[in-house]
Parts: sequence; structure tokens; C-alpha cells
Amino acid sequence: MVDSIPLGEAVRRGASTVYVLQVGRIEEPLTAPTTPADVARVTFEISRRHRFFRELDDVPDGVVVHVLPSGGPVPGDEKLTSFRRLDATRRRIDQSYRAAARYLADSA
Repeated sequence: MVDSIPLGEAVRRGASTVYVLQVGRIEEPLTAPTTPADVARVTFEISRRHRFFRELDDVPDGVVVHVLPSGGPVPGDEKLTSFRRLDATRRRIDQSYRAAARYLADSA
């Protein structure tokens, strides 16, 4: 559940360059939880991030990891049910596409 970015597995299988298309918005700051649902969401996100950054720290020399940006928050993302809003999903896809395209163009 908290290994949504299986970086360690890619490295174990011999990857020398990894592009992480993350959907959890790991570059966005977390906010203090105020409800039980927020506690669950933030706890899950802390666990996910901890695992990813631990694996990132263990990447051996010679392996290049590119973490593609998501483009930042979209209004309504903070809600647990935001995945149901297809208009917000379309905005997130478009925004992430533009951010990743800029990153890849700058990396070339």
C-alpha cells in the first residue's frame, strides 16, 4: 500500500535510469490533520513518503532518478473523494503533463 513508487524494485532489477511519474504529489507540503479522515490521509502520506525517500537515499551511484513534477495542487485535492471529480482529474492530468514536459525539456 505504501510502496506506490517501487524505486527499490526498479534498481534491484537493474535499472540505470528511472523516471518516477508519481501521482501522490510528494512535492506538496502536508497540512496538519483536523479530522479523523485527515489523520488517516496524512498518516498514509507520511508512510508513503518515508518509504520513497528511504529508497531514494539507497539508490547506488551510477543510477539516475528523475522525479517528474505534478505541477502542484489542484483545488479540491485535499478531499478524500477528489478522485471522483473528473473535471479535477482532467485539470490534474493537464497540469502534470505540462510540468513533466517542462522538466524533461530542461533535462535534455
